Amino acid sequence: MVFKPRISGASLYHHIYAWGNDRHPIFKTDTNYRQYLKLLRKYSSFFEIEIIAYALMEWHVHLFIHDLNNKLSDFILNLHGGYARYFNHMHNRVGHVFGRRFNNRIVQPNNYALWLTRYIHRQAVEAGLVKNLCDYPWTSYKIYIGLEPNRFLKTDIILKQFGEGVEAFRRYENFILSDKFGLVEWEKTRQQIIGERDFIKEVATRKNIQFEERIEKPKIEEVINEVLGLDIETLIKPKGRKARLQRHEVIRILRLEYKYRQSDIARTFNVSVAAVSKVLNKESSKVKS
Repeated sequence: MVFKPRISGASLYHHIYAWGNDRHPIFKTDTNYRQYLKLLRKYSSFFEIEIIAYALMEWHVHLFIHDLNNKLSDFILNLHGGYARYFNHMHNRVGHVFGRRFNNRIVQPNNYALWLTRYIHRQAVEAGLVKNLCDYPWTSYKIYIGLEPNRFLKTDIILKQFGEGVEAFRRYENFILSDKFGLVEWEKTRQQIIGERDFIKEVATRKNIQFEERIEKPKIEEVINEVLGLDIETLIKPKGRKARLQRHEVIRILRLEYKYRQSDIARTFNVSVAAVSKVLNKESSKVKS
């Protein structure tokens, strides 16, 4: 089997996700989860990898990390190799524990990073395992809201965007529990680099990744599909409250971040300019309040 080259390099932020081999469980007991976290702490320190957030699920893991010195592959090889040896010994088995190849995306450490931590921390709720995020012990969520001590995570890049101390914990909790929808559908996107267009181009250039250069402003459809990683058809004809809220968030991004005219946005979604203006005014009033 031939794999595409993995995007790597010093000072890049990665969303790592790995499944059990053939989707078999990789955690069977609480002791298994604790051992993975012990190894995560050990090898992140050894390879100078900053762990920003994590979620350990029965069949898969999510890690958001900062690779300081281009040691990503060595880090995962040792982390998952060490855990696999432990797991096989504990459960009297042989064979692969994880799938043969972990997945990773490069993520811009700004607003996209915020939404990635929300996606990671909500894993157990979205899977229907718990109703209250605090009832699931195997994510970094409770560290982010001050309910557990922070022994090795690098949380500053996220929490500093919400203020200082207890106030940052409270605001982050409200952000995670809100019903807003973010910039990317993490489950569906196939983008290797997640971020604003200039960031994607800069990383692609640094890593010699082929990327189409455009002088003119990209079409709205391209921003939605390529940059935000969303299906435009589901936004044009949203079904249900969740889809409508997601469309509102995209309208806000297109207007405030990409500076498209309201008339162009309205034309794309087949709505009136007044409808676009209403969405923007509603979001503006939320910010002021």
